[in-house]
Amino acid sequence: MQGKRLKAIERMLSIQSRIRKLAEWRQKAIELQATAARAESRALVAALNGEGPTAGLFADMTARRLHRTEVSAARFEAAAIVQAKQVLAETGREKRTARLADHVRKVKLRADQDGALVEIMDAREGQRAATL
Repeated sequence: MQGKRLKAIERMLSIQSRIRKLAEWRQKAIELQATAARAESRALVAALNGEGPTAGLFADMTARRLHRTEVSAARFEAAAIVQAKQVLAETGREKRTARLADHVRKVKLRADQDGALVEIMDAREGQRAATL
């Protein structure tokens, strides 16, 4: 019975690990999007502050694009915070499952050792009874 339980817990641990990795990948993707949005924002600000013949030509469109970029960057940063909390939660679940798997392995090992000891003792008793 311990063997089946251990297999089930090891499968859960494998799944938990995959879920944590997916959460980390999502977090990284969101952080990359936020970084890209901030870089675009800086480029738009530089374009608005720029000197040259086309400096004021597209100022309205650039300002609107800058606003949209800033809004999306703020959204990405908020999503990154939420995803970081999710990664922490998934990491905690994975660690708890790993501790449970270790505990079940130890219990199974003890049960196997006890069974082997009982078999050895029974064999000894059988040999002793046979010699009497």
